[in-house]
Amino acid sequence: MSWKPDAPFPALSESVVPRQAAPAPRIVPDGRALDDWAPNAAALNETALDDTAPDYPAPDYPALTDDSCRDDTSVSGSMLKNTALRDPGFDEFGDGSADARRYPAGDGHPIGERVGALLAAALGAAPRAIALVRDHEHRVDFVNRAFREAFGLRAEAGGPLARLVPQFAQLGLLDALDHVFATGTVFIAPEVRVNGYGPAKRPAVLRVTCSPVHQPEGGPVTGALVDIIDCTDQVVAVDRLRAGERRHRYAAVALQRSLLPQRLSQPDDLRIAGVYLPGAADNAPEYATDIWRRVNSPGEYQVGGDWYDVIPLGAGRTAFVIGDVMGRGVHAAAVMGQLRAAVRAYAAANLPPGELLLHLDRHAAELEGVAYAESSASAGVCDFGALATAVYAVYDPDECVLTYANAGHPAPLLRLPEGMVVDLDAAGGPPLGTGEWTWQEACVTVPPGSYLTLFTDGLVERRGVDLDDQLTRLRKILAGAPQLPAPRSAERHAPRRIGPVDLVRDELLAGMDLPADHDDDVALLVVHVPRWQGERAGLFRSAGIDLVGGTEIAAHARAFASGVLRGWHIGEELCDTGVLAVSELVANAATHGRPPVRLRLRRTDRRLIVDVYDGDDHLPRRRLANDTDESGRGIGIVATLASSWGARLLGTGKSVWCEFALPAPRESARRDQPPST
Repeated sequence: MSWKPDAPFPALSESVVPRQAAPAPRIVPDGRALDDWAPNAAALNETALDDTAPDYPAPDYPALTDDSCRDDTSVSGSMLKNTALRDPGFDEFGDGSADARRYPAGDGHPIGERVGALLAAALGAAPRAIALVRDHEHRVDFVNRAFREAFGLRAEAGGPLARLVPQFAQLGLLDALDHVFATGTVFIAPEVRVNGYGPAKRPAVLRVTCSPVHQPEGGPVTGALVDIIDCTDQVVAVDRLRAGERRHRYAAVALQRSLLPQRLSQPDDLRIAGVYLPGAADNAPEYATDIWRRVNSPGEYQVGGDWYDVIPLGAGRTAFVIGDVMGRGVHAAAVMGQLRAAVRAYAAANLPPGELLLHLDRHAAELEGVAYAESSASAGVCDFGALATAVYAVYDPDECVLTYANAGHPAPLLRLPEGMVVDLDAAGGPPLGTGEWTWQEACVTVPPGSYLTLFTDGLVERRGVDLDDQLTRLRKILAGAPQLPAPRSAERHAPRRIGPVDLVRDELLAGMDLPADHDDDVALLVVHVPRWQGERAGLFRSAGIDLVGGTEIAAHARAFASGVLRGWHIGEELCDTGVLAVSELVANAATHGRPPVRLRLRRTDRRLIVDVYDGDDHLPRRRLANDTDESGRGIGIVATLASSWGARLLGTGKSVWCEFALPAPRESARRDQPPST
């Protein structure tokens, strides 16, 4: 290490550096001494200085005496004689350094000695703890006042560093000094924690830098400069920032999870498993500081706008929705919550998928901004209208048909019972929030034993990886996902029952190899249509009849329902209640509707469903009939008897349905049957 000033120092008076003996005369090429070769050596030196720098006024430096070095800078006279700061090789100036050292200045002092003394004074008064050690025994040549106060050293202390500061050996810093001597490279310990530092002997966090000292420059390593910075306050501040950021993210994750379904609805005919994984913080840019890296340490997560939901629609029908709001953070989660609530409201009106996305698009356009990421160039900018992608699908168990519409979202995947995977991409459209659009609908048959997978882009998108390759990989994983749990898997998850749909979901997550620092959140929803076997298959039955005629069709419907329900052994009381509901609904269809009229009865392991279709598109509504009214009580009677009821429009006509909860089965009948394949 060498010290080179940007400009030559001005001449110093005797009050700054004590005059010392003049150096030996220089021998010039012709063999004469310097005094014989030049008229006046001092004058020659003055001329050399005048040629290289302007005439600066001499600064008012305090005089450096042995006492002042010992008391103010911790440099004793013996230390200064042995230190590399004192050696001319420490302060070479370049090609003419030898001349500069031997030509005395106006005060008669060599420049190398003067600069070494100034550098020693500067290091001695530095607020950072500094020490200079030499050779492999780490003998101390120089320590400043800050170093003495930090480690409780006396002014005249000297000797090996291991004896003066035992903490260096305990912390492994002596090994670091050996590394510096051996390799000639700088060693930096960014965080060294000590228990007793400074006069108060307080815990501290230090940043220790060990730099090699070369003598001469470019030569072997003859010493090492130890520079210690107390960064305790900075570390405490960063820890507080990190804790605050962690609390903020945990709150955001809690908000996100509270906006997602806390418990997925499990329809009678389906088995469903879902998962949401928040994304890690953005990757640090190249110019990121240490503070940024500490705040965004691994294991910290950031929520986004991904969501999924399962919505029972009544009459055995179930709706699935999955979506992704543009952006990250709490704002994206809040927008997601609003869209999810809107989807549930529109689904309650039994809107078809395409029409529901149209209403959801209008709702998204009314929201107050797009959730840009905090690190984005558009952070803080408020745009009108939220951008989001979504898939909305409705499954009808009577016909085993899935009707869906897609607003700019990755296409769902359907694995058929024979193992073939199909992309459901027949109905596509732009994302929500882009303006008026009519989203198309598509229908696909979902036979028993199939798996439907809905996911967000975070499951397949990776930086530097082709998206088509990732989708191909996902299809292969879905096609080969296991359906039966391994023995040890069942033991490991003994408190929680593992079903085929859970295994497929876990296999998809494991197979896609999500990195620990994935920067996008992931939502995954897997739906299984079981193929019931054994005794359990007898619990899922359906029967239907087309009713032709006038008001007398109500009697035909009662007779048909009575025979079917008794054959299903659902109990005498529930059978009579079901027949009464059938009579009221069919009578309303015959009186207020149009042909054709059709009655369908369905039972599952948990409920009885009565569904009546007719050709009229006017939906009935429940109202309070007056005492003098001769009609208007049929829907009220059904609503009172049934656990739930509803009506929906069809392509032609309408459907009015009601549900009755079946009595709980006996304990002996609750044993698990082979669920499906």
